Amino acid sequence: MIERLLMTAALPYTRRELPGWGGLLRRAGVLVPADDPRWREPCIRIVKGKDHGLLMRLDLSDWAQRMTFCLGRYYESGVLQVLDRLLRPGDTFVDVGANIGMIALHASARVGSSGAVHCFEPNPECLGLLREHIALNGLRNVRVHPFALSDEPGELELRLTSEHTGTATLAQVACATRTFAVPVRVGDEALAGISPRVVKIDVEGFEVFVLRGLADTLRLAKPFVVTEVEDTLLRRAGTTPNELMALMSSFGYRAFGIRLTRSMLRWHLALPALRTHRQFGGFSDILWVPDGRRVPG
Repeated sequence: MIERLLMTAALPYTRRELPGWGGLLRRAGVLVPADDPRWREPCIRIVKGKDHGLLMRLDLSDWAQRMTFCLGRYYESGVLQVLDRLLRPGDTFVDVGANIGMIALHASARVGSSGAVHCFEPNPECLGLLREHIALNGLRNVRVHPFALSDEPGELELRLTSEHTGTATLAQVACATRTFAVPVRVGDEALAGISPRVVKIDVEGFEVFVLRGLADTLRLAKPFVVTEVEDTLLRRAGTTPNELMALMSSFGYRAFGIRLTRSMLRWHLALPALRTHRQFGGFSDILWVPDGRRVPG
């Protein structure tokens, strides 16, 4: 396939993230819609992450994994830079919606052998790859919890809206391509005796339910929290950005948008304060900082 040949030729440039790498990948036919037929066939590659040095098994038919392959790192660089500022050796990191483990790998390297990473992932299509990444790298500080988190225990339908595993949601959607019945537990019960330094939540709009179930953990351990925030996904799950802001404020948290700015060849992390939910627009992810703790500088 010509696109794969062009992508391979571009790798020395894209993995250094030189100016214009995005345009180069577009011209090579790499940055295309998730359902583009040119990338339909599975194509497995194993690459060492340039930031954490761990092996990543990537399927180039998946747009997110394809981007990770081209960059040599997980594509959500803003979240990774936040973790770089917050996580230290010996810390505990909680990954709710771990998918195949791209962020978990980064966190594992940051907390080291004396730390711990807890991955919560109910999607059976992701669990095998998540465990494979752990085995591939011989990681002993990562534990997989094969269930979802919410504010009530039970069983819910996990629905995927496309072939991409990152679209899995517990919200009611009419256009699901496939569904799975998955076990659900309350976060405070699942984390009993665990005091995390950072909690990351990416559950396609179900964030408010997860946070409600983590009320005691947030009040007692006061971890930093990173959540995805997208108005349409929150509303699809029956909540709103205003409800998310009000809930976290009731727990004693302040919101900061995660943004990257570029200067020459370097990306710089910016964390502007967000006073109301109306300022969420333009940010894909938010860092929640508990009262009494400083914003990482």
